[in-house]
Amino acid sequence: MARRILYVHGIGAIGGAERDMIALLQALDRDKWEPHVVCPGTGPFWDQLQALGVFTHALTLPPWRKLLSFFHRRSTVRRLGTLVGQLKPAMIHVNDIWWVPHTLRAVRYNPTSVPVVAHVRQEIEPAKVRRYGLDRVDAVIAISRQIEESLIAGGVSASRVRTLYSGIDCSGSQPAVDSQAIRQMIGAPNGAALLGTIANLFPRKGYEVMLRALPAIIRAVPTVQYVIVGSDENHYADRLRQLAQELKIAEQVHMVGFQDPVQPFLAALDLYVHPALMEGFGIAVVEAMAMGKAVVATTTGGLPEVVEQGETGLLVPPGDAEALADTVISLLEDEVRREQMGHNGMVRAQERFSLAASVMQMEQLYGEVLAAGKGRG
Repeated sequence: MARRILYVHGIGAIGGAERDMIALLQALDRDKWEPHVVCPGTGPFWDQLQALGVFTHALTLPPWRKLLSFFHRRSTVRRLGTLVGQLKPAMIHVNDIWWVPHTLRAVRYNPTSVPVVAHVRQEIEPAKVRRYGLDRVDAVIAISRQIEESLIAGGVSASRVRTLYSGIDCSGSQPAVDSQAIRQMIGAPNGAALLGTIANLFPRKGYEVMLRALPAIIRAVPTVQYVIVGSDENHYADRLRQLAQELKIAEQVHMVGFQDPVQPFLAALDLYVHPALMEGFGIAVVEAMAMGKAVVATTTGGLPEVVEQGETGLLVPPGDAEALADTVISLLEDEVRREQMGHNGMVRAQERFSLAASVMQMEQLYGEVLAAGKGRG
């Protein structure tokens, strides 16, 4: 009989964490596992889960550490605890740190203990590990070695931490893409050198740094256009549009919002740029590599574990617009090197970041957590 897993996720938009979870749910062995997801009842993420036929349970999880959410938080914990009691899952997988406190308190409402696995998807300071109860869960999944080291430094037992890289499906052939159609959609002229970033619109993604780098890039390569693919839930796009106007590059910057799938946009790029100030892993970088694209990224978080410096792309310090501009220009002006890096990146994505390997390791971890729980019982 399949063992039931309850996944807890509190965001309705789709970014890297959500795409990773959707890929996992699609690939899980349903003869072994029965996934249920509790998440906000509206938005693209909910819609995707419904389309996949995954059991879904609508619940909005308020921020844990904001005073204004105190009373809402208590009622939400009770509702989550009731759901756990009704579903009686063999295990709970929390898809990011923000909802670990809710989950740990919710399981207290039930007479039978339920093992909890927490996924850590962004850089975390050791001082915040206990704040979110990560030292009290049964297992912690780090999406990079850098995060694993921070978790251990913050008090999580090394025996309870496992680095599992996110994976993408490299089994199928690349989709046929009409690059000209993509360029027409975003309003880029014929022959433009197209740069792009796939990430939801948050300051930590480094978009302002990229915009400040663009004037120098455009002076060196006048045909350059930059496309941003990602959701904007906090009106950050308005700030980016204002900055683009101030820098006189508004006509070269195209924000196309959430797109599914993202592969057609990646395939249309001449170079993928990921200017993040903070990044736990960077699944979009792996997706770009899998599409045969050279990458310029930053040295933050887990990105140096994804991008092989000088082989699949180039890394620059986060926040350094001048270094970012110089590096992008160097690759735009060297098509042979860019194409070789793209080829190397495709091979690396297939060998190191395959979805099949990621799911196999995840299912192995689930088995170990359940076996450990029986042993304690």
